[in-house]
Amino acid sequence: MAALYISLLLAALCIGTAVPLRCYTCTGATNANCLTQTDCGSTNTSCATVVGSVLGQPIIIKSCTLNCTPRSSSSARGTSTISCCNTDLCNGATGVKYTYPALGLSLGFLLVLLRGSAL
Repeated sequence: MAALYISLLLAALCIGTAVPLRCYTCTGATNANCLTQTDCGSTNTSCATVVGSVLGQPIIIKSCTLNCTPRSSSSARGTSTISCCNTDLCNGATGVKYTYPALGLSLGFLLVLLRGSAL
C-alpha cells in the first residue's frame, strides 16, 4: 500500500498545466517604457519586437503575435528590424508551471503515507 502512495505522490509532482506565452507589449521611442507584461492567449505563439525609425524618429514596438518572421527593411520613410522569440518574456510556445492543487495533492498523499506508517 505504501508503494501505491509513493507512486501517486510522484505522479502528482509531475502534473503541470499549460499557461499562455507572456510577452512584453509596448509602443515607444525607447525600451524604458516597455515594462507591460501580457498573457498572449492560446493562439499567439511568438513575441515580436520591431526596432526602427519613422521619418527620423526612433520607435520600438513589442507585442504578441501568431506568426513572426524575422526581417529587416529600409525605405525612404524609415527602417525596421523585426525579431521573434517564443519563450516567456523573451520579447512562447506554451510553458509548464507547477500548480498549487498538485502541490496540495502531493502533500495530502505524503500525510496519508506518514500517518499510515505510524499506525
